[in-house]
Amino acid sequence: MKLVEKHIIQKNHRFYTEIDRLCFLSKNLYNYGNYLVRQSFIFEKTNLSYYDLQKTLSTQSDYQAMPAKVSQQILMILDRNWKSFLAASEVYKQNPSKFNARPRIPKYKNKITGRNTVVYTTQAISKRQLKQGIINPSKTGIYLKTLVPTSQIKQVRLVPRLNHYVIEVIYEATEKQYELEKNRCASIDIGLNNLATLTFNQAGIKPKSDKWQTVKIYQSIL
Repeated sequence: MKLVEKHIIQKNHRFYTEIDRLCFLSKNLYNYGNYLVRQSFIFEKTNLSYYDLQKTLSTQSDYQAMPAKVSQQILMILDRNWKSFLAASEVYKQNPSKFNARPRIPKYKNKITGRNTVVYTTQAISKRQLKQGIINPSKTGIYLKTLVPTSQIKQVRLVPRLNHYVIEVIYEATEKQYELEKNRCASIDIGLNNLATLTFNQAGIKPKSDKWQTVKIYQSIL
């Protein structure tokens, strides 16, 4: 299962300015790609795929402003947004009653204040630093100590929020399987004078009556 370790980056944080710059560059590429897809969709009635965009933009300055692996992830986000729009539009055609309004074409992000998520896969993170438990996204001065076992890290995201940024460390953790003892059980009875009465037959506790132990949970503990 996938889990997230989050680091909040406020305006006074030493990484804030650089993250802000990266999310601004991400916005530029997202808007450029969105322009091409919109033009194709509106005037040519065709849908540009991620591969079409990547091939067209790979030589452009907005694409090259960041590592190729990072720019590819930005175009993948745009591609997913368009696929969601197109899928919703098909459903709308068949059953408009499922929607409050017609699905809207993916918007541009504000030219000045707009920011977009930046995604670093493990291929775009320094492997040398990662061995020391430090996340250093490619071609940045960001060095972040993580508590996540580095072998479990899948990607790192720089996510813009209203007045701060969040660095998200996405990692894969093995879900623990617990062996349940089916002969153990408990019941709860909501009380009047006390909050509740919990009755259980867990072994190791001195039985009160017929090997059942009863505990009263009083409201005073709240």
